[in-house]
Amino acid sequence: METKKTFCVICEATCGLEVDVDNNKVTDIRANKDHVVSRGHLCVKGKRFGSIQHSPDRVTEPQKRVGDQWHTISWEQAINEIAAKIKQLKKQRGAQSIAHFVGAPGGANLVAPIFRGSFFAGLGSNRMYGTGTCDTMNKFRVNGDMYGSPMRLAYPDVDHTDFMMILGANPVVSGTTLYHLPKAHQRLADIVKRGGRMVVVNPRKVETALAGEHVFIRPDTDLYFLAAFCNGVIQANAIANERVQRHMKNFEKLKAVVSTWTAERQAKVTGISVETFNDLLNAYIQAPSAALNMATGVNQGRHGTLCYWLLESIAAITGNFDRKGGNLIGEGLIDFAAIAKDDPQMSLGYHRKDDLPTVSGQQPAGMVADDILDGEVTAMIVEASNPLLACGTPNGRLEQAMEKLELLVCIDWFRNETGNLADYILPATTWLERSGMPYALQSFVACTPKPYLYASGPVLTPPSGVRHEWWIYTRLADKLGQNIMGNPMLSLALKIAARLAHGRFGKWIKVPELLIDGMLKQAKMPNLKAMIQDHPDGFLLDENDGDNFLGTDRVLTDDGLVDLAPQAYIETFNQQTESSYQQEIANLGRLKLIGKREIRRMNSGSANCEALVKIDTNFAYLNPDDAENAGLAENDWAKVNSDFGEIHIPIKITNEMMPGTLAIPQCWGHEKADGLSHAKRHPGVNSNYLAGDGYNNIEKLSGMSHLTGILAVSYTHLRAHETRGNL
Repeated sequence: METKKTFCVICEATCGLEVDVDNNKVTDIRANKDHVVSRGHLCVKGKRFGSIQHSPDRVTEPQKRVGDQWHTISWEQAINEIAAKIKQLKKQRGAQSIAHFVGAPGGANLVAPIFRGSFFAGLGSNRMYGTGTCDTMNKFRVNGDMYGSPMRLAYPDVDHTDFMMILGANPVVSGTTLYHLPKAHQRLADIVKRGGRMVVVNPRKVETALAGEHVFIRPDTDLYFLAAFCNGVIQANAIANERVQRHMKNFEKLKAVVSTWTAERQAKVTGISVETFNDLLNAYIQAPSAALNMATGVNQGRHGTLCYWLLESIAAITGNFDRKGGNLIGEGLIDFAAIAKDDPQMSLGYHRKDDLPTVSGQQPAGMVADDILDGEVTAMIVEASNPLLACGTPNGRLEQAMEKLELLVCIDWFRNETGNLADYILPATTWLERSGMPYALQSFVACTPKPYLYASGPVLTPPSGVRHEWWIYTRLADKLGQNIMGNPMLSLALKIAARLAHGRFGKWIKVPELLIDGMLKQAKMPNLKAMIQDHPDGFLLDENDGDNFLGTDRVLTDDGLVDLAPQAYIETFNQQTESSYQQEIANLGRLKLIGKREIRRMNSGSANCEALVKIDTNFAYLNPDDAENAGLAENDWAKVNSDFGEIHIPIKITNEMMPGTLAIPQCWGHEKADGLSHAKRHPGVNSNYLAGDGYNNIEKLSGMSHLTGILAVSYTHLRAHETRGNL
């Protein structure tokens, strides 16, 4: 048996691991107590990954669907047939009819995005979709407009702040969104131990609130809270005037647009009393340093972009931006933000026939069904995702649309629900089977309160029929006669490497490792071999003390100033906020649906893990008063309706829920998962049947789908205490 060190990529925490391996099989996964940041922290999902790694359902050879039957084929046949079909469709329908859809695990794979982007650029298609427009793309839009690049990501300086307020996030259970925070509970609780305050504002009293305080807020009303908060700091004259005048622009526009929003106005719809609001406002203003953070629970609402803009603006005008203990901009190993600014695939664009944007390379996932049914998309490669469960799917529209595709290819470990509709499934490596560094957002954007460097080699050898994504895209490019990576000489070298990679010279073909070495060399850091041998636990980099962004060339706007009021946001705010506020008042008596994270699941990726999933279904979580009004008892089954669909789901009753709010964990609903035997035996219910898709259910600034704060038409008693398997 051998013990190898690596890191988990299930979430942004990227905790350090020790993995025991015997005969190329994982026998144990545990926390690495010596990892420079995670220091022995690891959640249950990382510990149990061996069950996924060695699942009997894993696809380890290319699969082709013929009718309803699946057949194992060779890689040569798969690549030849897929390339031939792509070539045909490109000739008949144009390159833009060939699309790509990538899931969150695709972002954790350091090398795959480089080849994916290069392949589609060579093909001539920017028809790229992804789950980013289901959870975070609003932030990338704001970064681009305020700071000049979608990859200029700010993060809260958790370890030094005196006051922290978190909206719509639960990092203790789900990890943080877009920044690195292992040991979240301890580090957030340490704020309180230092004499500070840590406040969670959320429609559910989430587990993270145990580290500090909790304030209920009605779902999808954060815009009014943040507008009033912004106006509050302005009215209190808590403005860092010198910073604003020297390094920012359009403060007067920001001031004007929020001027009518008060503690009293927001209280009518948020449920946050004037007294509580003023307490939070004064605590933020008076704290020696203060940090703000918001995540998926706000991002997925109707106004995710406006909310994040206001949150960033509040930090900026109060002097808590680019300041130790506030919100910081890190310095990555390479300036990925500057690269992204000049990359046509990453810059803000309007490549569609409608006015919805392409943000950070992604078009709205909520438009996939329409784009297929309208004939805009005829072929799709889905990588590391399961859009049938991740996206809004009212009345099965997305499934019906994907069935109409002339070519659907899934690059994945398993045949999931989306894979059931595919023509081909191409098996890819797991993160234990490849070399890597933590997310690009950490390594190259430095979204981490404790900057560090870590790199590791593969823990396991992949099954002989499994291929790295770089190889798949390079072989397809080779067969299509197009360049990969832009440079003709480099393209030729990569194509030759891919042809030889699985022959007798394969052991010398180390493309991912060479790329990682190149990145490390550019950053003047030890190479991959040295990292593995000399720094197996990683090493810390210089701390970010702030005051290193404003007034420097790292601000990538054309004039070098932070834009506090981009024109598109001012116009949208003025057009939408008052009318949406009146709608909120009109709908105060109606139930609202939100999502919920679970410690034993991460999206749909953990669904087939026998060591994690022990119950047959997810539940709808309801406040006791709401349950009593509906005549519901614990474990009763209820019918929940929205304007888009209906589901039947059992009930859990808890005081953790704000009255008028229903929480349902997302990415369940595996009754059709023929390729996921454990998940099919524990199917649960897909809450996204209650969410809309299409143009009217998409936030227009960022292309984000509206997946939280959904109005439920009704929730009614269906049947009492039915036992179906293990509840």
